[in-house]
Order: sequence, then structure tokens, then C-alpha cells
Amino acid sequence: MSDEELGWRGEGPEAHLSLTAEQDQLVRDLWNRAAQARQGLDNTMRLLRDQSADRGSALVGDKKAKGVEEVDYSLKGLDSLRRKVAVDVSRGADVNRVLGKVNDLNRYTLTFEPENYTPATQETYARLKALGYEPMPGSEKNTWQDPVYKGLNTTWQHRDSGQKFELQFHTPDSFQAKTDNHELYEIVRARHFEKISPDNAEVTKQYYQAADLLQNERYQNVVIPPGNEVLGEQKVRAVLNPEVPAERVQQVRKMEAELKEQNARKAENSRTQDNARSPGVQSKLDSLRAKSERPAHTQGRSTGQAQRNNTPVQDQNRDAQRDARRPGRQQGPER
Repeated sequence: MSDEELGWRGEGPEAHLSLTAEQDQLVRDLWNRAAQARQGLDNTMRLLRDQSADRGSALVGDKKAKGVEEVDYSLKGLDSLRRKVAVDVSRGADVNRVLGKVNDLNRYTLTFEPENYTPATQETYARLKALGYEPMPGSEKNTWQDPVYKGLNTTWQHRDSGQKFELQFHTPDSFQAKTDNHELYEIVRARHFEKISPDNAEVTKQYYQAADLLQNERYQNVVIPPGNEVLGEQKVRAVLNPEVPAERVQQVRKMEAELKEQNARKAENSRTQDNARSPGVQSKLDSLRAKSERPAHTQGRSTGQAQRNNTPVQDQNRDAQRDARRPGRQQGPER
């Protein structure tokens, strides 16, 4: 691929991934439409959270009580979308077909305490349907019995507008375990094991099995919500192999630790850069970014009523208190 044809290339362990300029334009167009829908969906999720306040609900990443309008990570990053599309395109898939299957550009996580989880999830289902949304066929994946990822993942689509978003249902502890496992998920997603053992399928398999064992460790003390069996389609995606060579487990543990350190450095550098910018400069940068990425036509929103909903002051205070009680439990990049 020539420089003129290249639209995007990955970095580091993903430098083998790329998109042509034409493919990258299609990716950016889809991402821009999701960006336009973000504010309305953020407010819809706040409304759902507030309606389940008596169930101990939380909307992961919501800091509106602290003056932050957008829910953290409720819009998938542009480079994350590029990477996801590039992986499938590298395997021979058509870019338009790949983009047509993307359902998680707008994504959210609601958490409930284990004893309230099942009824609160069912109530949220009913409220979403009343707002015009339906779960997409085959999207309701209940993995509470899976050893390496526990939760309920769903995708919803509006009956009239076609607007889609992903909604995950967790308990506080299952979400924390998922967050702690994120670097392992990144390593697996990037197909790193194939790259470090390209000529030995058995060793590659052992790496994957070692990653499963390490992810399972963090779910050992997670309480399974009673009655969750009635939610969605039960899926068990992994079978643990306790006979994996200890050498492989230690190697994967080291890879995870190194990636955690790299991610921590990136986050710290990003915070330092943000703090160095004055509010006026940051505002101008945000304005320029918005102008450069604004699509020709904005997507219609069907959540106007939810957009007009303002979170009550007492609920904002409650969220701030909940954040203080659970340090570190903030929205991270999603599966």
C-alpha cells in the first residue's frame, strides 16, 4: 500500500494493521454519527440509573455531579474502531459489512448490587422498551457462568431511528474484575500470542489458556447474582485448563504487567498534557476538533425527552458519595 493510499496504521504491537484512505473515511463517517448521538444517550442512561436508585444503581463513568457532562468512555475511541475494523479487513472481510455489524460505538455499563441485580435488570429492560428500544436478536449474552468474563452484555436498537448502543449489566465487583483484566483482554485482542509463536500452534494455545487462568483468578470472589439465569442467553466461552505449564502462566503474567505499566505511563502523560493547557487553549482545540470531524448530516435523535431530563441535585450528590466509597471503580475501555 502506497503512502497516498494509506489512511491509518496501528502502532506498537498493532503496526501490522492498516486501512486505506477510502476505508478510513467510511470508519470516520460512522464514528461521527455515533458522536452526534452521544449526549442524548448519556442522558437516557442517567434517567435509567435514577429510576433504579432504590436498587443501588450506578452508571459507570458518570461524573456529572463533578461538572463533567459526558459519561466516560460512552463513545468508543476512533482509533479503537479503526483497529477493530482493520483486524477484520486484514482477514479478507469487506469494510462495509464490518461496519454494518458494529453495535458498540455508544456503550454503557449499569451496575446493581448482587441481591438486586436480576429484578433491576428486568425493570431496566421494560423502561428501555417503553422508550422505543428493543434488544437486537442474538445480542443478549449472559456469561455469569463463564470462568473468564462474568456479566450480561446486550445491544439495543431504536424501533424508528435504528440507533444502536451496547449496554452491559454488572455488579460492582464483576465490573472491577473486568477492569482489572483489561490488559489481558488487550493482549488477546491484538493476537499477540500468534505473533510471538507463529510456528508453534501448541505453544500459542498454551498462552491463551494461561490468559484464561489469570482472568479467572480475579473472578474468584465475585458473587453470582441470584436468579440471573432468566436473563438473556447463557454462554460459556472458555474451559479452563489447569495443566497449562507454569512457565506459560508466568510469561503471560509478565506481559500483562508490562502492558499495565505502559498504559499507566500513557495515562499519566495524557493527564500532564491536559493540565498544561489553559482552559482557553483547550476550548479552542476542542472546537477545532469538532469542526474537522463534523459530519455533513447529523443523525436524528429519538431520545429528546431523556435529553431534557436533568439529574436531581440529591441524585448527583448520591453519585458523588458512591464514587467516594468506591475509589478506582470507573469506566474503563469495554469489551
